[in-house]
Amino acid sequence: MTSTFVVDSIGSLPALDRLRSDEIDLAIIAVPDGDEVPRDEFSVYPFAYAVAVIVVNDSNPIDEISVARLGGIFGSKEELNLNTWGELGLSGMGSRNIKALAGTSDESIALELFKYSILKGGVMKPSVSMVKDAEVEDLLRSDAASIAILSRMPENKNIKVLMVSSDSDTYAPAFGPTDDNVHYGDYPIRLAFYIVYNLRDDAKLRPIIRELLNDEVATSLRSKDLIALPETVRRRFLIDLDLE
Repeated sequence: MTSTFVVDSIGSLPALDRLRSDEIDLAIIAVPDGDEVPRDEFSVYPFAYAVAVIVVNDSNPIDEISVARLGGIFGSKEELNLNTWGELGLSGMGSRNIKALAGTSDESIALELFKYSILKGGVMKPSVSMVKDAEVEDLLRSDAASIAILSRMPENKNIKVLMVSSDSDTYAPAFGPTDDNVHYGDYPIRLAFYIVYNLRDDAKLRPIIRELLNDEVATSLRSKDLIALPETVRRRFLIDLDLE
């Protein structure tokens, strides 16, 4: 017996409405941090994450940055207004101006995710250069004074990914966009996607959930610049599915 899958891209809220009315069997929805995951209504599994990655030239001495300072670099309506690397206390950079870049792509929501997560006013400074995502690494490689928003991990070894702290405290821990840090919420610039379905359909949909959580799908997600669940988490979910 074969199954037929029909996939429709309709947005998270319409998908939940159609689940409630039994028009669809399963949905993958996006839930921003701070919003409620509908666990009271549906069976829910985390599935993947979109992130915005902050990158600089490898020769830049900075290794980590806070959410507040990112807002001061990129935002026009933030508490901080940072325009030179010296204002971040970096030795060796002097009064060099910060050249802020935002990578843009029709296939990525990284820029909007950055605005939602970091910019309280939601408005970029006019000085931020909007460039194609594919061009960001070349620009960074030739300019140590630049900092950029990317939708993915850089490919060039001369580009450094910054760890990000969600606290304005100078000594607060900062985290990089690893699978574990993103999944457990330590890396703050993320958008979570969840598999949701009605509990009464659990037996019918269990084989599909297994397929969505397998290694092949995880590899495919990474090729689309998404962060897959950590392997240990996926393994635990698969064991739980087998035991139920």
